Amino acid sequence: MEERKISRKEALEIINKQESHFWDFKSASGSGRNIQEIASALANAEGGDFIVGIEDEKQASGIDRWKGFLNIEEANWVHQNLAGEIDPPIPYDLEYLWIESLERIGTCCLVTVQKSADVHKTAKGEVLQRRGAQSLKLTGGKITDLSLSKGARSYEDQPLSDYDVDELTEEEELSYFLENYSLVSTAQKFLRRQRLVNKKNGEATVAAAILYAEEPAAVVPKRCSVKIARYESKDSVPDRKFLKGTPITIDGPARQLIDRTLKAVSEIIESVPILGTDGEMAPVKYPPEALKEIIVNAVIHRDYNVSDDILISIFDNRVEVRSPGKLPGHMTAENILTDRFARNPSIVRLLNKYPDPPNKDIGEGLDTVLSAMKAAKLKEPQFILEDNAFVVVLAHTPLARPEELILEYLKHNPEISNKIARSLTGIESENRVKNVFYRLKKAGMIEPVPGRSRSRYAWQLTEKGAAVDSSK
Repeated sequence: MEERKISRKEALEIINKQESHFWDFKSASGSGRNIQEIASALANAEGGDFIVGIEDEKQASGIDRWKGFLNIEEANWVHQNLAGEIDPPIPYDLEYLWIESLERIGTCCLVTVQKSADVHKTAKGEVLQRRGAQSLKLTGGKITDLSLSKGARSYEDQPLSDYDVDELTEEEELSYFLENYSLVSTAQKFLRRQRLVNKKNGEATVAAAILYAEEPAAVVPKRCSVKIARYESKDSVPDRKFLKGTPITIDGPARQLIDRTLKAVSEIIESVPILGTDGEMAPVKYPPEALKEIIVNAVIHRDYNVSDDILISIFDNRVEVRSPGKLPGHMTAENILTDRFARNPSIVRLLNKYPDPPNKDIGEGLDTVLSAMKAAKLKEPQFILEDNAFVVVLAHTPLARPEELILEYLKHNPEISNKIARSLTGIESENRVKNVFYRLKKAGMIEPVPGRSRSRYAWQLTEKGAAVDSSK
């Protein structure tokens, strides 16, 4: 337990922080039960911080929300509930904050909770877990899932014998982070509180290197960069002859790695032309939020114990993002959109502390991808589990049915061939496209172009087809 004085500006920054998956406020007049609930909920999720002594914004505003304890002894009940009422006890650090020249309004108690390998219960035997800005009570199978997820120790906690606190504190990315983070006084104190360095020998963890090292791949004994390859092909398993140029390798601390990867992928995608329903070739346009969420998830949730880079392959008809490692904990293809589990809680939590964090909407990443793809009228992504990788596939294929796409194309063009229809609809099978043509013919919408031989066979609209509004 430590004491620290902060400026009025820093106090206002704390007061104005929004409650989130990793942050909460509690009143100094609250109850021990409230402390137990928020602390155990954070420990059962990815950890986080909460401060005791700030009133709800409905009760006051500005600096008047700071209504702390008159002295440290008054706050003993917070420590007692953290250390003695939660079963088993949670891992935490506690710091008392005073405002310079405003000591009369009391001290607030800042608590940093770490994720642990245990399932923590309140004195009433309740199991809670942080989800978004709420602490949700778990029952039955959810508690079992949490227990299973708690079993494995993440590789992000492994110490690095060749990378220590002295080298870490000189990293520009760490300096940038601390300049924008109001809850810490020194780099070394922050690194100790967040369990990013060993207190005895000063060795930094893998998480520290991934987050702040200028070149993590140089200090982490596993491959941990991003590789981007462009294939001028639509084949599911393309030949190397379709590889355009040399794959790009991107490195850097996690925040920069995400930004650089998104920029590079977006530039390559914009150079890939696809056939539109108007018959014109135009650059592919994915919703940027979908691309960003997929890249963010790959970086923060990959298994850093697997010696492999994240691989992003850009094809003529799709983008594949291959993240090393199987799904963590109890996660499966069936519950991936409803449940959550962070393999790398420290990376997830600390990346979220940046002013504009790339993982801002915790727990909503894949839902955001689905919604964005649907809004862009593109088919929803595929999630594929391989032996030692998790793959997300974003296809260029429009959400509309093949029949609608063909009719829309014929509104702008005199005819359509099987090859063009396959490119337009994303259907790889020539026979499946033939069946679509036959269904439209049976409905009286299209007819064969007269006088065409087998190799030049094509279809055109009938009068009935021309009268139909394919956009409805």
